[in-house]
Amino acid sequence: MFTDLKARVHSFLAKHCSDRKDEMQLMVYLTYQVLVILGMPMHFAFRIIGQEDFCLKAISIGIWLTAVVVFILFLSKRLRLPKAFFWLAVPFQFFECVRIVYLAAMTSPAWLIAHQKLVVINELLSYCNLVGVCVALVPLAPTLILVMYLVSIGVAYVICPSVMVNQFVLLTSYYMVGIWVYFLITRRLVSSTARDMKGYKQFQDSVLDMFHMGKAELVSIIQLCRGAGRRDEMYGKMLANLSEQTCYNLIAIGAYLQNERRDQATDLAAEFPQLTPSELEVVRLILKDMTLKEIAVATGKSLSNVGTVRGNIRKKLGLSPEDNLRDWLLAELKSKTGSRFPMSNLLFRGGVNDGGEVRLDRAAGT
Repeated sequence: MFTDLKARVHSFLAKHCSDRKDEMQLMVYLTYQVLVILGMPMHFAFRIIGQEDFCLKAISIGIWLTAVVVFILFLSKRLRLPKAFFWLAVPFQFFECVRIVYLAAMTSPAWLIAHQKLVVINELLSYCNLVGVCVALVPLAPTLILVMYLVSIGVAYVICPSVMVNQFVLLTSYYMVGIWVYFLITRRLVSSTARDMKGYKQFQDSVLDMFHMGKAELVSIIQLCRGAGRRDEMYGKMLANLSEQTCYNLIAIGAYLQNERRDQATDLAAEFPQLTPSELEVVRLILKDMTLKEIAVATGKSLSNVGTVRGNIRKKLGLSPEDNLRDWLLAELKSKTGSRFPMSNLLFRGGVNDGGEVRLDRAAGT
């Protein structure tokens, strides 16, 4: 039962929301909607709260009917979420402002204290209304609500200053202005973040479209290429995300790299027959100008293991402590193959200069 309810909620969110911001806005809207639809009848129908006054009840009925109509239009997808929230909150505030002015206009000495309490309640409702639209980042609504509230307070002061509780009005107005400023700053930041995310998504989509693959497939390829060590169970999960075309391409690339590495190992073995295959692999990577740490990451071995292999290479080649291994290897290859090292045997990151000769870059730590 819980699983079915959860699935229904996810389905409802998917129909009405496009991102996390919409989901947050929808949750605030639905909470607000339920409170208004269930709360207003407590005044005009059940007479639990509020004053027995025809006009005040009519205002509550107007708020309730507006909320019901907006909710129906939202559920029928005739109003999008931001507009539905706007047309719920702004009319609500209009009715609240009318109620405040009406209470001020109808105040008499006998009803002064009762009307003061009702004005305070309506000010609190105005405050909650502003907080709701600011949290949900509803466009334009906070500004309109704040302006309507301040205008209604001003009109009420002109009509009957005694019905307004000065300290409470000042405190409420102060916090409402502060929340409105928060809304302006937050909306600006959210808009900037949304633009950045939109640019990133467009770039991501263009990359995926370029390679004709999905996001999960691209992530799996990156993990396969950058992952250290062999974990067959992880490889199986990653490969499951790849298309058949991608798998065929990886096989072709793997075969090409395997043949290239074999040819390079054969060439190096011919030049240095005294070295083992693992030592020749380290020699190849040293010639690519890789540090011991980079070699350890590339081969999936520990740094100490690579250091030991490097020490064995130096011993077998008869190098003195002052000799730089990479410089010695390059010099040895040049002396055996001539001043121009064939492009097919180019094994190091340093590359060749414009004349095709080997560039003798020095690798730190080798």
